[in-house]
Amino acid sequence: MIDDSRKPLNIVKKACKRCETLLESLAVASLLHDAAPMSSAMKTARWSRSTLFMASLGWLLLTAASYLWIPLFRMIWRLNGLVLAVFWLWAVLWSFTAVMAYLSLKAYTRAFTALVIAVVIGAVIWTTDWKAAYVDSQFWLHRDEFAALAAAYDNREPLVVPWWMEYLSIDGQVRRQGDVLYLPVFEDAWRAETGVGIAHLSGPPDSQTIIQTAAGDIGSPVRDLGGGWWWVE
Repeated sequence: MIDDSRKPLNIVKKACKRCETLLESLAVASLLHDAAPMSSAMKTARWSRSTLFMASLGWLLLTAASYLWIPLFRMIWRLNGLVLAVFWLWAVLWSFTAVMAYLSLKAYTRAFTALVIAVVIGAVIWTTDWKAAYVDSQFWLHRDEFAALAAAYDNREPLVVPWWMEYLSIDGQVRRQGDVLYLPVFEDAWRAETGVGIAHLSGPPDSQTIIQTAAGDIGSPVRDLGGGWWWVE
């Protein structure tokens, strides 16, 4: 026979256990509720880093493609412009995505910084004369070979054209024009009405110095590259 005096105690114990179970359930639900925003925030943070990496990669590839415009033109011709357009779109769109990702995290300072950096890099790439930069860098890197080529020409020796020059001069051509040694860099492929290039002169140029840059065009030295070599247009 059950002691009636213990019934209230049992009822209280059962009620306490139910309360404990309910509290545990509420605690678990609260943790899950708090974990969801944290997980979403972590995913957004990782996404913002990924977009920043992709934007940086885009600007890097665009810079490289811009600098290598002349050799790329030699290899893929008209598709060179398409390559640059693709890299421009890549860099700009990923930069925009990175800014929006930071804004979604309310990281306004980072968003503003990313935007400013993207604008500055884009402006520098857009305004830089990459053709001149490539020509100047090639002359600086291969100054000894340019000097050897000029010396061979002055001494009426056979001209040995280095392999890399075909990415600077059209098909690696070196043209003799009297006392001038001319390397055509660009020439109108259809009409040969315009052309620019690099020339080695035996002396300082004057207003009467002219060089045939294409079948239907002549140019004058406009920029000293050093060692008797000039940019002609």
